[in-house]
Amino acid sequence: MKKQVFTTLILSVIFFSSNDCFAMSPGEIRARGNVCSDGKTVELAYAKADGTLETKACYGNYETAKSDYDKETNAESDNLVIIENGMIIDAKYALIDYDQTTDTKYTNVYSDKNLKTRTNYIKVTPSSSDDAVLLEVDYATKRIKIKVNEMIGWIKKYEYEDSQKNILYDIIPVIWVKSPSTYKVTEKDITHCLPGNMMGEKATQEHTIGPKPEMLNPGTYYSYDGHYFYQDLKVMIKDYKNNTYTSSINKDKPYYNYYQYLSFRTKTNYNASNINQYLKERTSSTSKLIGSGESFIKYQNSYGINASLMLSIAINESDWGRSSIAMSKNNLFGLNAVDANPNLAANEFSSVDHCINDYAYAWLSYGYVQPGDARFRGANLGTKGEGLNIKYASDTYWGEIAASLYYQLDKTYGLQDYNAYQLAVLKADYSNKVYATKTPGGERVSTAYYQYQVKSSPVIILEEVTGPSVEGNTTWYKIMSDPTLDVNKNYIGDSKSNPRINYIEEYNQVYVPAAYFIKTNTKINDNTTEEDTKPTPSPTPSQTPTPTPKPDVPIKTIIETAGLKESEGYLSGISVGMNVEELKKKLTNNNAIIKIEESSGGEAKEMVKTAQKVTITSGKLEERFLLIVPGDTNGDGNISAVDYVKIKNHIMGSDKLASANLKAADVNKDGGVSAVDYVKVKNYIMGDKNAI
Repeated sequence: MKKQVFTTLILSVIFFSSNDCFAMSPGEIRARGNVCSDGKTVELAYAKADGTLETKACYGNYETAKSDYDKETNAESDNLVIIENGMIIDAKYALIDYDQTTDTKYTNVYSDKNLKTRTNYIKVTPSSSDDAVLLEVDYATKRIKIKVNEMIGWIKKYEYEDSQKNILYDIIPVIWVKSPSTYKVTEKDITHCLPGNMMGEKATQEHTIGPKPEMLNPGTYYSYDGHYFYQDLKVMIKDYKNNTYTSSINKDKPYYNYYQYLSFRTKTNYNASNINQYLKERTSSTSKLIGSGESFIKYQNSYGINASLMLSIAINESDWGRSSIAMSKNNLFGLNAVDANPNLAANEFSSVDHCINDYAYAWLSYGYVQPGDARFRGANLGTKGEGLNIKYASDTYWGEIAASLYYQLDKTYGLQDYNAYQLAVLKADYSNKVYATKTPGGERVSTAYYQYQVKSSPVIILEEVTGPSVEGNTTWYKIMSDPTLDVNKNYIGDSKSNPRINYIEEYNQVYVPAAYFIKTNTKINDNTTEEDTKPTPSPTPSQTPTPTPKPDVPIKTIIETAGLKESEGYLSGISVGMNVEELKKKLTNNNAIIKIEESSGGEAKEMVKTAQKVTITSGKLEERFLLIVPGDTNGDGNISAVDYVKIKNHIMGSDKLASANLKAADVNKDGGVSAVDYVKVKNYIMGDKNAI
């Protein structure tokens, strides 16, 4: 009898729960089918604010529909879409959802619609951010041109075009987008908020990437290049399609995040003791990163690779030194941990010191940071438009995540690295090659290997000097060389040299014309002499940078004392039905400040729910987490038939869960969602409160 009642309850949820606040999913549009008659198969329709479609007209072919679509100029026409075979194939203003199921776990990006050259690739797992701007559609091939994180390129409709297997994107009209990527600017800093599902969930990832940009007021902004910001998605997309930024808030002063555009050919102001103290307070005693500060500083000074940049990558790639390949293989940087099989393929090292040594020298100094290497796209973390992020990782925002981790470190010690160097970036893509030279107007440095061509490629300005006029400008910049040069300014060999070749700063200072670059920040103490332009970590304890006062209690300790668990930005161990004030009381330790917010914004009250955000502040330390309530897959704080159905649909593949909701579905905490979790939720609903 109970089983019958439960089935009835489930059916009522399936058939009678309201969808008024949700737009039609791609699956629902396919199920809707062809609404046209008389042999017409192409539909021109309005995407409505209530999430429905209203047919305007039907056509026998795409070209005629597109012609009428282009003629419409009224405000309502902004929401026009073209539908064929149960799929939206074009829209005036739209984002795309590329969070699809693929065999490779990533989508290739090409330079043109004919797929002549693969230029990039982007992760497409359920845990990754899933939105990009739709710029153009090629109807014949169904390939589209997109923009995301400074990258512009073409992607296919299907992973396997011949068999039309594995859809790679869905087009979502802007009017249906509830949670696009946004940048939140406060009086203190700037945070990039990324959605797990732009048609429903609010931001499920947040990366606080740096101090507040001087050109932006506090508020919420849109940007898919991280440089120019908008307060209206349609205005932004229109600019992008016209290849301009004239309608952006900061059209005359683009933003370049300091940590993302800082060259690896710099040095941190922090020493080994600072790094070791920071790690001790942030991760477990068994972490492979514990005590690694001496190695990071040693190989920074040997090979000219910034220790804090390396550390930030290591924290991201190894989960603070606790990942399986870090623990079993001493691999801190995800080296050869390919998307298809990361654990099996990853490189193994004899020790953590061996790993950091090899990484600084062979992988960076003579790899990604070396212009002679095929992977070189700039000597910085970068974006999907330039820098390491292009070739190093499929994660669209890998460079930004590492930058946010550097910012966390720098905040802990009073921002001693921020603006320590004067940065500049290349103004545009240049067809005439820009070479570094020995002296202004003098002999070129290894011209076959060293040239700046890609827009936004960064340099570190050490000094400004006068040289031959270039585009009417006689100023030249003395910069740090990306490749390792010898005393004669010649490019040196390769990474197989034995003994390994050190990066000697006095040999690696070259020149570029200022006409080709724009400064992106204001250097601290900009009136210093040339000798003061390069910050150097002090070799003696008496000159060691002084950390800000140590917080009373490390955040990790606060969490553990409360009986909770932190992993990958999530906070779990919360009991079903826990009150917000109860959770605050558990976390408050030695005057720590606890703030809990709803996933949609605003102060959380009453019940703790999945995907709520908690901010823990302890002294100078501050961390944010998404809350996980086991079984609460829809974020209402309760365990009901709705959660049961969501887990079932996820297992069946009809409606995949993501981010915090996916974590909540893993009730038995085995790292996956299976029938075991499904049964536990069912038993809980039936009255077994010990099931969860």
